[in-house]
Amino acid sequence: MRVRNDRSDRIVVVFIGLVACCALALMGCSGSSDSSAAGDSTAPVVLPSEGWEPPMLTEAEILADRLMRREVDSLLLDATERSQLAGEIASVLSAIRAAYPAIGDVTARVTYAFGELLVGLEPQLYQAVASLLEDQTGPVTLETGYTGFDSLNGSLGLSVVVNLFPFTRTAIFYFDEYLNVPAAAEAYETVEGIEYAESNAYVGDGPDIDAVNSQGRWYVVLRSAEGDCPAGCIYEELFFFIVDGAAVEMIDRDQALERAEFMNLVTDRGW
Repeated sequence: MRVRNDRSDRIVVVFIGLVACCALALMGCSGSSDSSAAGDSTAPVVLPSEGWEPPMLTEAEILADRLMRREVDSLLLDATERSQLAGEIASVLSAIRAAYPAIGDVTARVTYAFGELLVGLEPQLYQAVASLLEDQTGPVTLETGYTGFDSLNGSLGLSVVVNLFPFTRTAIFYFDEYLNVPAAAEAYETVEGIEYAESNAYVGDGPDIDAVNSQGRWYVVLRSAEGDCPAGCIYEELFFFIVDGAAVEMIDRDQALERAEFMNLVTDRGW
């Protein structure tokens, strides 16, 4: 289960894009959503707010993000590439569901919050962050004096401090929906003042989809699952498809697992 906000013990900090753009207008700020724009400033501007939620991703975007994270080590994913990939994946899934409507209700499952990191802070750094955010009612420049931490925050475009937990000295940071979460977590763990960094994960189980493109053909695994899925589904069945253009072929499980593309997907997901 994802760590959620406690109204009596949270500091929610939301990046106000319009304010930032106005302040930087003379410096050429634009409204582009390209992930390359993230981290233009060395210290983010943040503002307390209630009820903030990150952007919702489509099923195809979830799968495109998942695929790219396996293949690239950049800290931010390319927005244009992910959009194009998501469009192709949407077409692939539509072709499978048109050919096999009986499994059309199997969808991709979100396993952690996109764009977020759960970060454990050493005592002095936690206090520095908390002090900057305490009782603030306007924009805050999050400069803690920890050079590596401040620099990485700026380069990745830290925009929201979703929550602070004093007892465990942890924080939930939101950066950008294009954040390459595993790579970013590794980068933060090398920074002074950070005890650990990881995805803000959801627990539980359920139906899911994964896919990979190999030599122009899509290899897609649909996992149908049910029965006490929050604790780990009792019933599970895997369906394997190869999509080549408009052609959709369902592959028998035994034959599918003889192919490296399918085997790698199943092994990676622990199915």
